[in-house]
Amino acid sequence: MSTPSADCQPADRHSAAHRPTGHHSAATVASPTPPPEPAGPSVLTGPSEGLHAARSARLRLMERLEPQDSLGMVLIQALGPVRAEQIVAGETITEADVDAIGERAPQGLSLLDQPVLDRWLARWAARRHHRTPERLLESMDRIGAWFACPEDPDWPESLRGLGELAPIGLWGRGDRAGLSAPLEENVAFVGCRDSTSYGESVASHFAGDLAAEGYGVLSGAAFGIDAAAHRAALAASSGQTATVAYLACGIDRAYPQAHAELLQRIEDRGMILTEVAPGGSPMRHRFLQRNRLIAAMAAVTVVVEARLRSGALNTANHALQLDRTVAAVPGSVFSAQSGGCNRLLREGYVRAVATTQDLRDLLPGRQTSLDLGEALEAPADSPTAEPSLTEGQHRVKDALPVGRPVRADRLAGVAGLGIRELLTLLAQLEALGVAERKGAGWKLRRRPEGRPTPCPPAPG
Repeated sequence: MSTPSADCQPADRHSAAHRPTGHHSAATVASPTPPPEPAGPSVLTGPSEGLHAARSARLRLMERLEPQDSLGMVLIQALGPVRAEQIVAGETITEADVDAIGERAPQGLSLLDQPVLDRWLARWAARRHHRTPERLLESMDRIGAWFACPEDPDWPESLRGLGELAPIGLWGRGDRAGLSAPLEENVAFVGCRDSTSYGESVASHFAGDLAAEGYGVLSGAAFGIDAAAHRAALAASSGQTATVAYLACGIDRAYPQAHAELLQRIEDRGMILTEVAPGGSPMRHRFLQRNRLIAAMAAVTVVVEARLRSGALNTANHALQLDRTVAAVPGSVFSAQSGGCNRLLREGYVRAVATTQDLRDLLPGRQTSLDLGEALEAPADSPTAEPSLTEGQHRVKDALPVGRPVRADRLAGVAGLGIRELLTLLAQLEALGVAERKGAGWKLRRRPEGRPTPCPPAPG
């Protein structure tokens, strides 16, 4: 869920207007205790009690917060997971907390104003967990699942680049050694679920060749291109972590159910990861959130087939924003499944690949797929200079089409939001120059030179 229009007001930590007001959820205390240090790599050098407390706090937070929960991420970033969990559980935000947020995450100060804060607290209270971290770890251990968090020594460094959008923690199954694989050894394959035989053949060929050479193949375990890449990697790889599947549901669920056997094979020969708490359902917005993890963990993201409105394009957009290399496979102009790939290539943001060697050439030391010839600062209207968006604005932005406008009621279903909340967020995105209205529909705003802002929409 997202926050209302107050979320996007400019934050000034020196202004009293951004201090929490009211008599209950945001009251201050008299004792000016120093703000806690944020959790991070330094926790590794501390006592084991500190690591245990951080892990326990993150497990509780994952039970209550959705991935990319705006205020929750701000609290974790500024106060560390232990103090953040106490506030999410209902403790009062103190003056020291506000000072720490103003210093370390000033963009979150506007979220502390009431009644905005009250709505967040009510949302968290509605998801009170009933499992202690100890019981949860014990029950997941029985099915072979394990938990990883940023305080662990094997936490992927590539995920730290997500900043405040980094996952609270990850549940996994399979060979945990693959968690710390170097970024340059991972390649992601994404594409549409209703793939053609052409797309599946290309995905199988590319993924199999790279897996045989020791590269990790990352994807989302969905039908179509994802499944073709996973299966090819399993068949060709001789390494421990042949392939990694990222789920949009709890680690104790197999989704899609028809891929239960495939997921078991991936667990046996690779790794399964998710940021959703055990028992979590595969909701539509969680697929969009999951895509950023695939993009962050891969040196190159390959879009094999994608319709003009496809979750694969959403993954490509995340990769571009992270300065990762993105490649696309050209397809027939008569194939709807190749429409998204052909558009990406036409706009010049990605590299065309037709052979495995094309992919190999992109792997060593490449940081971006923009064909600039040399490192240049991004102009104000470039895809890397977008305004900072709230959680709800990101969700609506991800749902917007780049071509034909879509009515608001349909966008509400894609984004998983109520129509009134969606309209508010659309108005905010329009003011930020991200969205534009065309008749009765909405779409992404086109760049001045005619290229759309690289923000592909959700699967339709």
